[in-house]
Amino acid sequence: MGLIDTALGIVALFGASKGAKAAKKAGKDEAALGQRTTAEKIHMLKQEERTLAGETRNIAAGSNVKADVGSPLTVLAEQAKRFARERQFTAEVGAEKSNIARQHGRNVAEQTMYKGVQTALGAFGSAAQSSKASGFFGFG
Repeated sequence: MGLIDTALGIVALFGASKGAKAAKKAGKDEAALGQRTTAEKIHMLKQEERTLAGETRNIAAGSNVKADVGSPLTVLAEQAKRFARERQFTAEVGAEKSNIARQHGRNVAEQTMYKGVQTALGAFGSAAQSSKASGFFGFG
């Protein structure tokens, strides 16, 4: 029985190691996906800003108002500030979500290793008890 328990302990360690690597990879993959999503959101905000600025200039030009002075310029400046703030917020939130995903992967990996080591130690303890009872270590 001691040999079987030893083998089970080794299998538990191997499985824990493999599971930990998979958890870390999943966390990194999720973080990378979050980064790509954030980059796309920022790109879309830039496009929206350009479109809105163009529309604002067209409206000002259509009403015979100079778009480079006065009220239209103020509107354009406010739009630019709003979009800059929104892009900054999106980038910060995206980065934080990616960090959380990576940390979650590391946490799951640690838990997996802990459980695997705990299982292996139990199996090795059982193997030692079994071997002791059968005289393997010269006590029987």
